[in-house]
Amino acid sequence: MLTPLPDAAARLAALERDAAHQAELSAGDGRSWVGARDGVRPVVIVGAGQAGLVLARGLRRRGIDDVVVVDAAPADAAGPWTTYARMHTLRTPKDIAWPTWGTPAVSPRAWFEAVYGDAAWDALEFFPTSAWQGFLRWYRDASAVTTVSSTHVSALTVGGVDDPLTLRLDGPDGEWMLPARHVVLATGIEGAGGRHLPALLDALPAERVHHTHDDIDFAALAGLRIGILGAGTGAFDNAATALEHGAASVDVHMRRPSMPQVSPYRWMEFAGLIENYGSFTDAQKWAFNVHLSAVDQPATQNALWRAHAFDTFRFRTSSPWESVSWTGREIAVTTPHGIHHYDVVLAATGIVADLGRRPELASVAADATLWSDRLAPADAAQNPGLAAFPYLDDDFGLVSRSAPDASPLSRIHLFNHGARISQGMLSHQIPGLVGGATKLAAALSRRLFQRDSDDLLAEYLAYDVPVGVHIGRRAQDPVPAPTPPVASWG
Repeated sequence: MLTPLPDAAARLAALERDAAHQAELSAGDGRSWVGARDGVRPVVIVGAGQAGLVLARGLRRRGIDDVVVVDAAPADAAGPWTTYARMHTLRTPKDIAWPTWGTPAVSPRAWFEAVYGDAAWDALEFFPTSAWQGFLRWYRDASAVTTVSSTHVSALTVGGVDDPLTLRLDGPDGEWMLPARHVVLATGIEGAGGRHLPALLDALPAERVHHTHDDIDFAALAGLRIGILGAGTGAFDNAATALEHGAASVDVHMRRPSMPQVSPYRWMEFAGLIENYGSFTDAQKWAFNVHLSAVDQPATQNALWRAHAFDTFRFRTSSPWESVSWTGREIAVTTPHGIHHYDVVLAATGIVADLGRRPELASVAADATLWSDRLAPADAAQNPGLAAFPYLDDDFGLVSRSAPDASPLSRIHLFNHGARISQGMLSHQIPGLVGGATKLAAALSRRLFQRDSDDLLAEYLAYDVPVGVHIGRRAQDPVPAPTPPVASWG
């Protein structure tokens, strides 16, 4: 159990001073040059988790002001870290690159060492989840990112190719409209669809089945038999959480004969791929992701150990659920190895890509290009789930089916899991943020500059502020003494 240093508050205050000084030294990319115009914000970011916060700071460093960040969660609960992220530690190595925008003092390591000390960092393998949430809160405040919290996006509407995008927001003070030039959806793993619940679970009473992303009352599971469908890291984290709250037993069922032993994600964590994934052809991107989906990755060792610490935990391999029925008293799950009986089942079955399920995308979903639109039918049939992902341009923007070269959809940027195939792991995942946030911030800057190019050129041509050049000697300089003549001998 980590314990903050006695002088952690003073150390953090000193770190914030260091951050401010470093920001002055690096000076960002110059003066503020774009802000709200006629009430239209240049950028609105939906999502105040790690991706949204990092991007907001990066835009300010590029001189882009009046950026609004909205989030559906309360101020200190953005992201999954206080809800369905039930692991004790992050799954990412502690020393992964973090986008600091020229200010190392706002890195996770700098914060951790200030709070817990250098020795604690040296002993650390993975960042504790609770500490990561604490870092993000501090990062938000130290970066002066103002967020509009507890505010849902109920709709996003588009007009003409050059018209503002309009978000309809519903918050503590009621409903209001927010127009923007660009909208960034930093909405995490469910940002291009929603939770996937297999159809075979439809016949169960609603109170007897939960997705692992749901807000589950684990205390209510005490004394119950739990069956979990799926064997990713989240399955084991939820199994352990249920057992820690007194569940009678938990079984995790995996359709594969054994746990994968190779994690392709570890191979991906190098700058060459992170920065240049977009250079792959469409065919290469598709092959890359079909393979990733086929081989998957193992659950993390810590999650496995945490669940296996309980004698009432069972990990069942080669155990797909062939049928599920409700007997009136319990759930009967039929597998190739027999029938298992549970009181409650959890679906650790991930997400599905379906833009129409998102309120902020429902009005544009029908016109948004999907990967299935760019693939041969035989290729799309390899993996229909992947084929349903949105096909994005190089700026993370949606591509219109009806007007691919001139559509306001290109100003809706999916900085979330929806970018997986088009942009690789450059969006919400920690290893990709350093590349993705840099790429998207540069793209937004370029697009805003293109919009304002005529005005900026006119401003430049009209610029006539004298710099105060004076011809002659500086007034305070002393008059130099005359140089004595050089004696001549002849």
